Amino acid sequence: MTATWRLAVLVVVIAGISLVLANSLRVYFTQAQELGQERAKIAAERDRIADLEDKLQRWNDDEYVKSIARVRLGWVMPGEVGYHVIGADGKPLEGATMNDQDQAPGTWYEKMWGSVQLADTPGEDTGGSTAPNPQPSPSPTP
Repeated sequence: MTATWRLAVLVVVIAGISLVLANSLRVYFTQAQELGQERAKIAAERDRIADLEDKLQRWNDDEYVKSIARVRLGWVMPGEVGYHVIGADGKPLEGATMNDQDQAPGTWYEKMWGSVQLADTPGEDTGGSTAPNPQPSPSPTP
């Protein structure tokens, strides 16, 4: 009978130790997951900082500055002729921007199919119709 009691006490002690260790392991794995998430955030921020430093470094290149001045400000070099494209509403169309965010994501064939679908749909009517209104011509009087 003494062996049975010893075995029962040993099982209770092992169960208590496993409960304490289980809680500690749960906390360890939770913190390890949070640490991994924070390291991923740090890596993403480092990539963003490197990208911003690269963009900042581009401004030291005279050709880049000239290209930005041409696109955003509409400047031309001496001897060149500048022009603006006028839209159907009579206002100048906006030029392209140098931001990478303006690029639509996707593969080339998705972009091509999107342009085909866009060309297939009629444009929104902005109130002013470009088609002439048919007017009845005056009939000649005898």
